[in-house]
Amino acid sequence: MRFVFVESSLELVPEELKNHPDVVRNAKRRKKKPDKMILDDSLHFRAMGNLENREKRGRPDIIHQCLLALLDSNLRNFEILVHTIDGKIIWIDMETRIPRNYNRFIGLMEDLFEKKKIIANGKTLIEIRNLSLSDILTDNTVVLKEGFSEENLLDNVKNNLTVCIGAFPHGDYSDKVMDVFRKVNARFAGFGQEAKTSLYATYKTVCLLERSG
Repeated sequence: MRFVFVESSLELVPEELKNHPDVVRNAKRRKKKPDKMILDDSLHFRAMGNLENREKRGRPDIIHQCLLALLDSNLRNFEILVHTIDGKIIWIDMETRIPRNYNRFIGLMEDLFEKKKIIANGKTLIEIRNLSLSDILTDNTVVLKEGFSEENLLDNVKNNLTVCIGAFPHGDYSDKVMDVFRKVNARFAGFGQEAKTSLYATYKTVCLLERSG
């Protein structure tokens, strides 16, 4: 089983924002270069005003919460892959202990973007891999989206299931991502007509899959 968090709101401060006063001030306080910091709406709100696709960016807390929910579950033998808003693919070993403290998580992600992998005791725990979204989807992919029922999620669970969960605050999957879903003939599932938070979708999916055995 594979979990893919899609278009996750996790990225470094983009080039066009690195000289904004709020970003520079935050960088000086943290003693870091502006473009080596994770973009965070709570800190860089004013700088992000004219940023393209702004409503889906600057919320790394979402993927942090979703990863903790998944790693705390009773599910076993699954893969975790994070597809970021700018197209990077991050692989996370299921035995990794993601920091529960948000600031420590941010520091870990900043180290990852700089070093490309996090190693402890000779084992790679987190790694940015040279892959695309289409490379990590299987022919048994289910995409969570509003307007669909949960039935498709539990169909054919045992056969190399890949579950895709959007990890952004607002909006929908981009047209580019939807094209990838169509190319792999992904099924769509959901939890009602209204959009749910990424964390709700993660918890609900975990509960259903735990019950299905």
